[in-house]
Amino acid sequence: MLKNSVEKEYTSIIDEFKKKNTGVSVRQLKLLNTEVYILYLPQLTDRDKLSECILKPLLQGNAHSTPQGELQSPTVQKLSIEKIAYSMIYIDDIELSEDIAKIQDYVLKGKSIILIKSSEQFIIANTTKVQQRSISSPDLDQTLRGPRDSFTENTDTNLSLVRYRIKDSQLRIEPFTVGKRTKTSVSVIYIEDVVNQKYVDEIRNRIQKINIDGIIESSYIQNFILNHTFDMFPQAGITESSDIVAGNLLEGKVCILVEGSPIALILPKVFVEFFDSNDDHYNNVYISVLTKLIRIFSFFVALTASSLYVSVVSFHPDIIPAQYILALAIARGSVPFNALTEAIIMELVAELLKEASIRLPKQIGPAIGIVGTIVIGQAAVQAKLVSPLMVIVVALVTMSSFVAPDYTIMNPVRIYKFMLLLFTGVLGLFGFTMGMTIIVINLISTNSLGTVYTAPISPLNLTDLRNYILSNISLRKGRPEFLNTKDSTRQ
Repeated sequence: MLKNSVEKEYTSIIDEFKKKNTGVSVRQLKLLNTEVYILYLPQLTDRDKLSECILKPLLQGNAHSTPQGELQSPTVQKLSIEKIAYSMIYIDDIELSEDIAKIQDYVLKGKSIILIKSSEQFIIANTTKVQQRSISSPDLDQTLRGPRDSFTENTDTNLSLVRYRIKDSQLRIEPFTVGKRTKTSVSVIYIEDVVNQKYVDEIRNRIQKINIDGIIESSYIQNFILNHTFDMFPQAGITESSDIVAGNLLEGKVCILVEGSPIALILPKVFVEFFDSNDDHYNNVYISVLTKLIRIFSFFVALTASSLYVSVVSFHPDIIPAQYILALAIARGSVPFNALTEAIIMELVAELLKEASIRLPKQIGPAIGIVGTIVIGQAAVQAKLVSPLMVIVVALVTMSSFVAPDYTIMNPVRIYKFMLLLFTGVLGLFGFTMGMTIIVINLISTNSLGTVYTAPISPLNLTDLRNYILSNISLRKGRPEFLNTKDSTRQ
């Protein structure tokens, strides 16, 4: 009775694939009085591998079992699924399963299913082949001295880059499938005897709670593992460089790779780490300290420069030397807008140029961006619509917004600088102070997987702060204390 039930289920699945426009191919073979069915999706299957490692050995085995010119005797023993799996096909990655309900899922992932109607078990053969681009230099994580390989959209390629750099038996890769329709593979990577287990447990729980029809990019996962949807500051770092992922795993962090996305997520991530570049760990310690301080300074310039300009021009011109007050007054004498309106207009134009430069073709994008900025700025000054100092301030703000290695930390700045402008334009330095207080409160209220976002500055940890600023591996005897790793010693 059980055998008849299995045959009916197999027959129903095969008929469904044949009748419906699913794109699944069904290859039927008759070997040693046994009907063998091979189910596969041509678009995701390595056809050469299917032919050479499955079809060819099956057919050759059948030919060798039946001498040429002789008919098969009805007494010849039928094939079993175990014999096919262990004695005939050449596929290196196979699995036997009895879960008939998952056959369709396996096929849609690019696996080849080999089944015999009389057997409860079937073979899952890994013949997946996805068209992919080759490994190239990273676009997000530009480096002078670091490696040039970057992640692609293929999960196996990305995992191979990580394993190439960390050849440790304690490296763990936990697979998840997310998305009811896309069934996207998500890999959580960590070093078991280093990582704080609470991070792994929290990430695992949040991923398992995701209930959505599809995951297209790693940002979808990032949005679901946020503490709150409307948090301004990013709680996960992003990178496309395998050396950065390897370095963070060795620190005791967790990496998330999503199928179809070249961007890896790194958790937890604190505020100051967004200004850390991989070049900082490869360069001379003095250069590393200088460039890191420049990046942090650039963050505050991008956030506050326009607001300070409005404050000085509209409310507190007496804080600058007298000779510059006169020059500033002459430059603004013919400008028809007040300082607040002037700053908002120029910041909006800068944001417009920034968005346009991202979406322009690579061949003309830089040229249009540079020419457009120069022409618009010069024309605006000559038409006396804005003051020359305002153009300089906006140009400085725009340049500063591109300094951070992880651009996501600058996204809150793009919002907060307009809030600061409004507060300062109405209340002067008092409004500026109020706005900065709100930003700082938001900053210290944020956490990443329960880790204090302002660590190691607050609470102050001099050892972690020194290690962060110096970025020299020979001076870093231990891992960051705020991560509470199992193994705190590096050397």
